[in-house]
Amino acid sequence: MFTRAGLLLTWKEIRPYFIFSIILFFAGMVIGGTPNAPTEYLEQQMKGLEGISNSIRTSDNPEWTAFLLITANNILKTIMAMGFGIVAGLMPISMLVLNGMILGYLLSGFSASGENVFMLVVKGLLPHGILELSAVFLACAFGIRFGLTLLGGIFGSAFGRKEPWQPFVRTATGSVPALIVIVVFLLLGAVVESTITYWLMKP
Repeated sequence: MFTRAGLLLTWKEIRPYFIFSIILFFAGMVIGGTPNAPTEYLEQQMKGLEGISNSIRTSDNPEWTAFLLITANNILKTIMAMGFGIVAGLMPISMLVLNGMILGYLLSGFSASGENVFMLVVKGLLPHGILELSAVFLACAFGIRFGLTLLGGIFGSAFGRKEPWQPFVRTATGSVPALIVIVVFLLLGAVVESTITYWLMKP
């Protein structure tokens, strides 16, 4: 499981799903940034983010509150996407597209209001986003593979294929070290977001 050969095999099998996750996210960004984006739906989805933002802003210790809320929110949603991907991979796919749409919608709004989107991305997204998005893409990649290998195991068993559950078992085994990486990346991302990003974006 934690051997170099085992980790390399896991990465080899999960890499196409990782790339697919990145494509889904950026496809969502493109959709969210277009004039035809479902604005009412996206505005409703962002209300939860406003609650977190308000809690941070009104806290006596904004950096510590930001770290706790961001970490709890990110870890919960990411693990849910990874685990509930077992249902045909639907949750991680929808999570990637929705979050991409929200980001695309926000950036489009900032651009329309005359903001410097490039600097906004550099200062407000990249410092923590590289870590957090890598963790999300990896978790969703496992979630999608969980769903597809489960379906493959079910249909493979029904049609009498040899060892139809091996891909699912390998995915489950590989998800253990991956989960450690995901949690570490999310923790580091939350530290960066609640300190460096918070400082860079502070008025």
